[in-house]
Formats: sequence, C-alpha cells, structure tokens
Amino acid sequence: MNFRLFALVSLVSAVCASGEAHADYVVWNDVETGATLSFPDTWKQINNQQPDDLITLSIPSSDDENAVCRLRAREDKRFIIYPNANRADVRDLHFTQQFWDQYTASYDNVNIVRQQDNGGLGRGFSSMLLVSFMAPPTEPAAQRAGVMAVTNYYDHVYVAECTSSLLSYRKFNDGFLSFFKSINFKKVYHELTIGDYRNFLNEWGTIDVLLPNGISRSVY
Repeated sequence: MNFRLFALVSLVSAVCASGEAHADYVVWNDVETGATLSFPDTWKQINNQQPDDLITLSIPSSDDENAVCRLRAREDKRFIIYPNANRADVRDLHFTQQFWDQYTASYDNVNIVRQQDNGGLGRGFSSMLLVSFMAPPTEPAAQRAGVMAVTNYYDHVYVAECTSSLLSYRKFNDGFLSFFKSINFKKVYHELTIGDYRNFLNEWGTIDVLLPNGISRSVY
C-alpha cells in the first residue's frame, strides 16, 4: 500500500448550471515529507519510475509529445544545523552547476539552455534549469526538453521536473511553471534567524565559568 496520501479534490469552480460543483484541481499531500502540490484534474497520476519519486503525472498529450511532471525527494540531513540566514548559501555551494551536471549525467546529448540560481521552490531557495537531452530509446519522445528545479529544505532535497518532446515544449511551458508554483513544504524554519538554533541551545544546559571573585553560571 502506498502510504502517500492522494489527498483532497479542491472544488474551485463556480456551481454549474445543473447545480453540481465541478472539480478543477486536485490537491496532493505527501504524508512522509509534508510536501504539497496541486494540478488540474485532467492530469493523470501514473506509476513512479524511480525510488525517490514522490509523484509522477502524465499531462494530456499525444504519444509523440509525452508531457510528464514529477516531484522527487531524498533525505539529506547535512544542512539542518545551519541557521535560516544561510540557506541561500547552502544552495549556492551544493545545488547549482555541479549538481545539475551530475543529475543530467544519465542523459545523452545534454544541452543546458539556461541555468538560474536565484529561484525558489516552495519555501526553499532553488536552482533552476532549462535543458534539452536525448531520453532512453524506450521512451516515446526521445528528443526532449524540460524545466527542472532543485532545493534543499530542512532534511530533504527536492527536485521538481517537467519534460516533453523538444518540438512541443513551448506548448506545455505555462502548465509546467504552474505545477512548480503549486509546490510547497511543511514549514520548519522560523522567520527569526535565531529560531533555527533554539533546540540546540536548550540541549546545552549550563556553563560554569571560573572568575576571580567566584563562579559565574550562564543558563542556555
């Protein structure tokens, strides 16, 4: 059984003439990571292909176009000790050009059309990529193009990815970006910079400092 919750249908349109509401968008939530997103109800959830795929969606398109979006996540606890103010620096050091070179290494004829490091994905600081590549021969549309974004938020690295055949990419671009904009994560970081340190400070307890006139005790 898939423990991820294919959550709620959001009834966002006006009441139809028949008096019945029409479902336009589906709101999806991942129980394990707290990630959420929404997509049109005409998009179809399909089987994930990789172990770290949270959700994979097929967008209405011909076999030659084969438009697909997915959200991936893997646990990464290396950066949770850093304060909120340094999250952009974490992105700049670990999730920019080198990350994308490794991420796209499994594709052939990779052409990075544009990379932008000052983006956002949900609550995270994101690096984004516009790329074309050759997919494995088993895929219907071998020559593909797509937009991708990576962010580290708390103890996970998330990658959002939407691709289609190269010739039809422009047709799906707006839908791809709407999918990206819908992605969000469960709030972890406090707006105040010191908020990230609160748990660590509470665990330190007391520190005794020997002074000429006695003992000074600081409680944290």
